[in-house]
Amino acid sequence: MQYQSFREYAQGAAKIGIGLGVIAILARWVTGITIFASPEALVKYGIFGGIGYALMGAIALMAFGWLGKKVRREYGDGLTIGDFFQNKLHGVGYWMMIVILLITSIEGLFTQGMAAGVLVNILLGVPISIGMLCFFLLCVIYVGFGGMALIQRLAFVQVILMFAAAILIPLYFFIAKGVENVYQGIRLYHPYLLVLNNHEGLFFMCTGLLIGFGQIFVDQATWQRLYMIEGKKIVPTFLLSGLIWATVPLAFSSLIMVVIFTGSFNNIYSLLFDLIRKIDTIFLLVLFVLCSFGAVTSAFGAGLHSMISLIAGNVYPLLKPDANEKQKMRMGYMLAIAIGVLSFALTYFYTPTLLDLLFFFGIIYAALIVPLLFIVFSKGKVDNFIPLCALIGLVAGYSSRYTLGNLEAVWVSMMVSSLLVIVYWCGKLMKKHLGNH
Repeated sequence: MQYQSFREYAQGAAKIGIGLGVIAILARWVTGITIFASPEALVKYGIFGGIGYALMGAIALMAFGWLGKKVRREYGDGLTIGDFFQNKLHGVGYWMMIVILLITSIEGLFTQGMAAGVLVNILLGVPISIGMLCFFLLCVIYVGFGGMALIQRLAFVQVILMFAAAILIPLYFFIAKGVENVYQGIRLYHPYLLVLNNHEGLFFMCTGLLIGFGQIFVDQATWQRLYMIEGKKIVPTFLLSGLIWATVPLAFSSLIMVVIFTGSFNNIYSLLFDLIRKIDTIFLLVLFVLCSFGAVTSAFGAGLHSMISLIAGNVYPLLKPDANEKQKMRMGYMLAIAIGVLSFALTYFYTPTLLDLLFFFGIIYAALIVPLLFIVFSKGKVDNFIPLCALIGLVAGYSSRYTLGNLEAVWVSMMVSSLLVIVYWCGKLMKKHLGNH
């Protein structure tokens, strides 16, 4: 696809309204992680795990609308989160945030690649490594060379398939099996899922909310969509997106309940095999396959495109100031191939569960929440100490992870970075007060 400028490649041709904005956001956030990790959360933490996973993304998306309104009011001409940081941070602080953002971007591609490989293995019996290779090749061609225009066209189809699967498949199963039979089976074989006094589940829910805020607040693809939406429609678009998104993890969690109500299981992936076997109509099976592949491809595509846009639009011009539009585009295509190869290599050699991966990188997301809010709501340039607070916070989180565990390390990361920002802010207020006297 031919583009006249890098801006058109990164953002598309025109601003979009509420309808297309909601579709673009849902296509970004209904991911392979949603399909795999929400059932895993239900199985591991009970009913609070399923509800918590739904809430963590929904509330964060709704909150981002208000944050995004402030961003657009202050700096409305950007394309990426990098443009905003370039406007608000000094050199060292800017590069610290860019490095952290690139790490989180690779994590996002990594998790989607894992989900795609597992999905191909479950559905087609293809070895996970070969499935991942095919998936990465497809996404590099589709996104690296297609750009935002092609992503927008396919997002509409992906969202329709996703909601059709999320509504029709659970409805079919609950009518066929009977809601009462499913409930009684869960009580018999897995009563721990229905325990309301579940402190571990509540802790997961609270930690999930924390991770959700950090993940969405610094997501490059979400910031790109923020700049694509008409200014007056930002808040309602994100509010509506959050409300709709919450239904998707709940729908996939309910599917797992239909699978496990008849007995025990080995692991979350064996449950997905059982789910495929239980879908006994061709139409619903095809719908599930298309929905799953659409979610993984769309999320990976959005992450890859946003990472290309960040590097080609915010990093490359600083290293080569005289770069023209054609050189930026060429750099974007080369990056698509390089990032695809890197994502495949990481996914091939390292295969944790998706929920473990979410908590591992959740330490970074938690450390970024308060520093990012400080950057957004501060007037003028922000001191380099604020990005450093995020860096110190995530180091503290990873250091404590070996003694406390993943969930606790997320809170350590957030509290350390927040405390440092608060101390800095109080010191600044005190200095200003003494200066006035």
